[in-house]
Amino acid sequence: MGDNKKFDLDEILTFFKTINPNKSQSTYTTMKYNLMRISKMAKIDFTEINELILQPKYLECAMNKYSVNTQIQSILGIELWIKYKLAKLSIGSKSKIEKYNALKLKWDGILKSLCNEKNETINKNEMTETEKNNWIDYDDLLKKWVVLINNKLEDNTPKNVLKLFTEWRDITMASLFILIPPTRIGNYETMRIRYMKTQDAKSLKQDRNYLMIDERPDVEHKYTLCFNRYKTAKFVGQVCEHITQKKMIQVLDKYIELRLVILPINKYKYQETDTLFINGDTLSQLSQSYITETLKKTTKKYIDKKLSCDIFRKIFLTWFLSDNTKSINDKQKLAKFVGQTYQPSMMEKYKKITENKKNEPILVVFD
Repeated sequence: MGDNKKFDLDEILTFFKTINPNKSQSTYTTMKYNLMRISKMAKIDFTEINELILQPKYLECAMNKYSVNTQIQSILGIELWIKYKLAKLSIGSKSKIEKYNALKLKWDGILKSLCNEKNETINKNEMTETEKNNWIDYDDLLKKWVVLINNKLEDNTPKNVLKLFTEWRDITMASLFILIPPTRIGNYETMRIRYMKTQDAKSLKQDRNYLMIDERPDVEHKYTLCFNRYKTAKFVGQVCEHITQKKMIQVLDKYIELRLVILPINKYKYQETDTLFINGDTLSQLSQSYITETLKKTTKKYIDKKLSCDIFRKIFLTWFLSDNTKSINDKQKLAKFVGQTYQPSMMEKYKKITENKKNEPILVVFD
């Protein structure tokens, strides 16, 4: 491939997946949007991007219109483009290799500066303007959402099945970020419905995530969330937890009933149609961006707050960590469910819980 050879977005994404074979689908999707954003900032077709266009001085103005985090992601896309260009240059192209390495070095410096800025902001624990405008304390969020669910469950107004399905699909998605600890969208994006034949989740294929349903009479736990493929799976491993939150169980009962009407499931073998969340019209799996926008629209509609996955997590963790009765074990178990690891400081290990633990609030996901 010569220095002037063009390549398209799919080509570079295939390269990214090849050098990062064990990343989650959400990581691949994020990188796709990073690359598309470069084209948008440069106001040029992706195949026309070159070394001159990717000079920081040409993209600085357009990039500054985005948040710090989006700028960081955009630079990761630019550096992937450079890496792919280097991989395709002939071995004897010393001057060209030096040119692209010099370009990467420029972006490395900007990336480091932005990461430092982001970390400084994070460490201040201050809200952004967007967070301030959409913030709601977790206790209030939970109360409002439970009232909404109760009203919806009692509503017997005749509705078109597709419309009713879409309504409960959106409520169910939001409930997974409100009624139980909010993990990442990627955990649910490709989730499949599986009817349990065994209590051992390890017997299922571990190349996907599951909502496991146990239909046996008088079973203690009807629904189990099992995460195998997600952003931090390499470090955290398989996570399986029974859903014990009663309101969440009611929501799932209603949604699964409608989901099976829209698209039936063969309980005895794997199928692509097992996907938990689908588009009612096309019956296709929802994209991460679709879920993100749906969460915002749903919460804006019902509680007048436009909540993203990121804000859900901040609202919940602010509430959770303010409870001084939470033990290190509580924090480690919560962290594992949301796809993180929790390493307590030595000072925290010295702390003792001297008061009786309060009764758990309506949020209960774990045994």
